[in-house]
Amino acid sequence: MPYDFTTWDRNALEEQPTPLEGTVRGTVPAWLRGAYLLDGPGRMTYGEYEFNHVFDGSALLQKFTFGETGVTFTSKFLRSYAYTTNLEHQQIVVSEFGTTGKSVAKNKLSKLGDKFAFDKMFSDNAPVGVVVFGGEYYCITEAPFLHKIDPVTLDTLSKVDLHKELGINSHCPNPRRLADGTTFNILHGVGATGPKYDIVAFPASPGDGKSTVFVKPKKLGTVDARWKLNPCHMHTFGLSESFFILLEQPLTIDVKAMVANTIRDKPFIGGMEWLEDKLVKIHLVNRETGKEVKQKVKCEAFFYMHIINCYERDNHLVIDVNGYKKPDLLHAFHLKNLREKGANLGNELDGGNVKRIVVPLGVSEKAAPELNLVMLPGSKAKAHRLKDGSLLLTPEVITDYAYEIPTLNPSYVGKRYRYFYGSSGNMTSTTGKVGKVDLDSRETKNWSEDGLYTSVAYFVPRPGATSEDDGVVLVTLLHADDKTKVTLLVLAAGDMTEVARVSFTTPSDVPRSLHGIYIPA
Repeated sequence: MPYDFTTWDRNALEEQPTPLEGTVRGTVPAWLRGAYLLDGPGRMTYGEYEFNHVFDGSALLQKFTFGETGVTFTSKFLRSYAYTTNLEHQQIVVSEFGTTGKSVAKNKLSKLGDKFAFDKMFSDNAPVGVVVFGGEYYCITEAPFLHKIDPVTLDTLSKVDLHKELGINSHCPNPRRLADGTTFNILHGVGATGPKYDIVAFPASPGDGKSTVFVKPKKLGTVDARWKLNPCHMHTFGLSESFFILLEQPLTIDVKAMVANTIRDKPFIGGMEWLEDKLVKIHLVNRETGKEVKQKVKCEAFFYMHIINCYERDNHLVIDVNGYKKPDLLHAFHLKNLREKGANLGNELDGGNVKRIVVPLGVSEKAAPELNLVMLPGSKAKAHRLKDGSLLLTPEVITDYAYEIPTLNPSYVGKRYRYFYGSSGNMTSTTGKVGKVDLDSRETKNWSEDGLYTSVAYFVPRPGATSEDDGVVLVTLLHADDKTKVTLLVLAAGDMTEVARVSFTTPSDVPRSLHGIYIPA
């Protein structure tokens, strides 16, 4: 049997607002008390209309709560404008990543106005993840809309429009939160010289007790986009002790195509352009000064969604990332493609790999072009100084496949680390594996079981732990033979053995989530 792509083709039509008790096998650790909260595309149909792409579905929040008496499951749809409007009209009104909505305006002028109104051009559906700003929880997507939620009830409380608040066009949906509550993010806007990426810090709290943390974030630095009509797609950014790291990949947003597609009623994905003859440009911005490092750094081309971690060692900067040859995955996950090619699609798709990029710091202007400037012991990554003074990097390939939605011990973010966990990009087998990658030994430990497919994994450290991998990995599993069933797996992070599993049968399809967050009790 090939990889079962029907696990990507789910349509949740009902919520589970009241806690559903799960069936437990094994023993859930007594110290594991809190909630595992996930976000992802959920509802795929309204009336007789269906979204075209896996990522288009209306956001569904799923929560597993660890209590004294067991584990429960709840779910609720995010009450975005897109969801409520589609539900009201029983058709897809608001356009999504791969689907064009149908205007319900009564005349041509109103329809044209809808097309070019910012909050109508870009959906406020937020199925990417749940993040924390100012101690409060928000659902997020690339579009500049945030929805504040109650992490206990999963109710949608309010909406933040950062286009109106800050004048931005989009932002990175994977901000970085520090231990003190400060949240860093990259905001994408337009400056005097064209598209730009602003690095900002949102405070741990508003301070005055009246406004929100979104009113005046602190601007830490700015990077100009390398292509004036093609800002790059940036799903994540890197953070080390000294630098913000921005990888400008050749997957871009073609501004001209976006305008043309809006007029022609074509979806957002049609405005994305892969500049296959271009390299990845690496921007390093000093965290203390906000200034970009003058040394120009480029890397062989690849497509990426998730930077795993970054850290500095012996005057080098290490960047670990899940990379692919091209962004074919984005187009492959149209529902029509999954249904027509499902049996063979796994053999066609690039499963990616984990790449380690090493940037030597403080390179001498006299360095010979033939000299590999990477001096880290055991590293196979390369860096060469070109005639124009720029550095050209060649990554080291760590694994045979990517390990997506990467998660690691939060105490090691931005620091030297050894382990991370994620879902295997191998879609040629009959199972969806979750793995632990050892970056020192270059070995992986995988867990898999026939008929079960990993959705999202998340590392939770044991309270009082002193070793990096002392904790558990929470894994949501989808069942190939039952769309309404979901299992939460608890693995010992040290050896990837099963500690416990809790299974639930829900009233509707259980879709894949995209990102998760653990909230301790």
